[in-house]
Amino acid sequence: MTTAILVDSRMRTTGTDSDFEVDLRESVHLSNARLRVDKLTFTDSFLTTDAGAHLSFSNGAGGISHVTIPEGAYTGPTLAAAIQTATGRTTTYDIARNSISHTIVAGQGWLSDKQLEGYSGGFPAGASAQDPKSLNAVLGDGENGATAVVWQFVRMAPYNYVFLKSSKLRCVDHHGPRGTHDILCIVPLTGGVGTQVEASSPDGVYYDLQGELSIRGLDLSLTDYLGRPVNLRGRPLAMQLTFE
Repeated sequence: MTTAILVDSRMRTTGTDSDFEVDLRESVHLSNARLRVDKLTFTDSFLTTDAGAHLSFSNGAGGISHVTIPEGAYTGPTLAAAIQTATGRTTTYDIARNSISHTIVAGQGWLSDKQLEGYSGGFPAGASAQDPKSLNAVLGDGENGATAVVWQFVRMAPYNYVFLKSSKLRCVDHHGPRGTHDILCIVPLTGGVGTQVEASSPDGVYYDLQGELSIRGLDLSLTDYLGRPVNLRGRPLAMQLTFE
């Protein structure tokens, strides 16, 4: 027997459009069930700064200095201009190489997320060594020179993909980037901000659920690879959950 549950975040009981709970009018009992996600859809509402907006540098004395780029959807030239405004240092975008060069002071180079893990303090409010909320997800790998740091290939989208997750619908054979079983579907983002995103489980594929289930409500979350809910900016998330 096949059971389908249609979900629309606008009908949620609690939460936001990307991290919410819904209640069902009647319980759904599942035994040895399998699950797939169909017709998942939402609008790509992600700004360049959504994964993080902080840019960190060594302060030359063993600590960190940082600036914050204003929230926005940037292009290469406008991002370079925003970095220059925030730091007061010359920053240029090379359209031929899709790279950004930024002037630095000797001994005060740019810090990657990996390097930030070695610091115990000095982070902006809400950030930490494990979650620096940096702009590095957009800037990518950089190389510090004597007078400038060059980010060799930048991109304006903060995410390549997002995950649909649920703590109540745990799949036996799904192993997420952090080793969890709560991921139901991976959603590639290929169209850019403002486009309609559509995704499903692979054709003909179902995933085994863990144990006997009696469902009267569901929790669903659209997250980045670290498990942080993304910001849909009031745009709804909808899908069909098909159980067999």
